[in-house]
Amino acid sequence: MKYQLIVDSCCELTEELKESLDAKSIPLKMIIGEKEYVDDENLDLEEFLRVLKTVKVLPKSSCPSPGDYADAFIASEADFVFVVTLSARISGSYNSAVQGKQIAEESGKKIHIFDSKSASAGELLIALKIKELVEKGLETQEIIDGVEAFIAKSVILFALENTDNLVKNGRMNSFLGKALTMLNIRLILSSDGDGNIKLVSKVRGGSENTIAKLADKIVENCGETKGKTLVITHCKNIVAVKALIKIVKERCSFSQIVVMPTGGLSSMYADIGGVLAAL
Repeated sequence: MKYQLIVDSCCELTEELKESLDAKSIPLKMIIGEKEYVDDENLDLEEFLRVLKTVKVLPKSSCPSPGDYADAFIASEADFVFVVTLSARISGSYNSAVQGKQIAEESGKKIHIFDSKSASAGELLIALKIKELVEKGLETQEIIDGVEAFIAKSVILFALENTDNLVKNGRMNSFLGKALTMLNIRLILSSDGDGNIKLVSKVRGGSENTIAKLADKIVENCGETKGKTLVITHCKNIVAVKALIKIVKERCSFSQIVVMPTGGLSSMYADIGGVLAAL
């Protein structure tokens, strides 16, 4: 059976990974004032981040429409399509995919949609798991069951250098955001297991302290790492990522560590310096 993977653009993929995973990315959009940015390979991320840093207006995002998903499903030549979306708790992408599936199934398409209950690095981790199970030659339902079980026990951690964009997006009180900056406090966040964001730790001091704490949290949550993958995504912070990998390798034995830069939507929330880790 031929499978294809379709993801929303919060799942960071290089062209090489798209080919390796047989994946197609459906772009989300970011809106700053009256200007719309499409989160695809043509996005000028440098310009987007520059504009994002200078504006005071509330940045917004727009998920793919049901039609966007339906068109991708119908165009697929695969026998079965797997879909991975942003957490349904933080985006409408999952619901759009479900509606697109209903449209495409009328033409006989077979589709399963995974709510990642995550974002960015978490979505890519799930995409890699799908590939692993497909390559094992499992039946379709076995793949679905295996991936759903994997999602249930996966962990994503976010280390943020600053909270400006969370404040602008209304996801954090502006007074709290200013207080954290003044006190030189950085945040480590995680998913609560159901796709919502929760606070894990507050770290006083610079990036070095934050990365050390993030490494601690990875070790706390990783369990047996033999055969496991760690996915790290970051917004313009490869120095911190290298430091994180060095610490993690000294304390864990992940089979592989995959590193990717964040795309447009992930960068809008993680902000410059943000690091995300999924395991």
